[in-house]
Amino acid sequence: MDEQRKLLDQLMGQDRDLPLEERTGRKKKFSDPQFCKYYLCGVSPWDTFKNTRSSSDVYRVLGEYDKTCDDECKEQWEALTQQEKDEYGYEYDLMVLLEKLVQEANRKIERAKDRVARENTPRPFTDSEKKQVDVWVEELRALDEKADKAADEGEVDACEAAVKRSVMLKKYKENMEQAKYSDKVTSVCEVTGILLSSKDSEQRKLDHVNGKQYQGWKSIREKLEELKRRNPPPAKGRRQANGRSERRRDGEAYRDRDRNWNRGRDYRRRDRDRDRDRDRGRDWDRDRGYQRRERRRSRSRERSYR
Repeated sequence: MDEQRKLLDQLMGQDRDLPLEERTGRKKKFSDPQFCKYYLCGVSPWDTFKNTRSSSDVYRVLGEYDKTCDDECKEQWEALTQQEKDEYGYEYDLMVLLEKLVQEANRKIERAKDRVARENTPRPFTDSEKKQVDVWVEELRALDEKADKAADEGEVDACEAAVKRSVMLKKYKENMEQAKYSDKVTSVCEVTGILLSSKDSEQRKLDHVNGKQYQGWKSIREKLEELKRRNPPPAKGRRQANGRSERRRDGEAYRDRDRNWNRGRDYRRRDRDRDRDRDRGRDWDRDRGYQRRERRRSRSRERSYR
């Protein structure tokens, strides 16, 4: 062990275990690259879902992340004015990140809902069960008529017997229909996408609402809505770059429009020239036809004179 410690001391120095600011003599700042900027703005998905099932969803959608969530840096950030915060664009980056994460979570929830809807659909009746239900329905109709007739004629015993038989058949029919449903109904949590069962105890439901995943997704959705309402701008440098690219795109659009207009003008000129040539061709054809007819008439007159 001592030899390994000495080797590490030679490679990394004896102060290797000290905090960065103590080793370098430089005070840490929230803008340092090793600190999580999303945590500064209120929520870091990687830290929020650490050691939960949702962490795999975060890593799949957003990738790996090795930044440090530092409370001291967060205090530095919160001490800034809103105008100073907007210069960094961290809140804009967080809004884009959370939008991507929530959209993927919502797609997962919709897929889970479709699957649960299929699972909760009752099984269809067999042919024999359908026939039995049809028999009961016909008998129920006949019993209703019998009970009404007995009541009109004052036959109390017959009316009560018909009603009793009718109640029993309805119970048979309801039991058969109920047996086609699963003994438990599954639902999907609208916040987390976690599957819940109708057989879950009240304590299980309470644990879910107070759990890390539910609270994490709830905070992420609320933060996203807050950022959307405020609509923070991107970082200043990116705003300028975006402005230049927009102007460049506008200039290209104007040039494209001029090229298209000139190209259209050339097309129109060629169309007019083509129409003019076509008209000349028609006139020439008419002249040739007229000349041929005149020659035939002249030859006919000459023959008649002979």
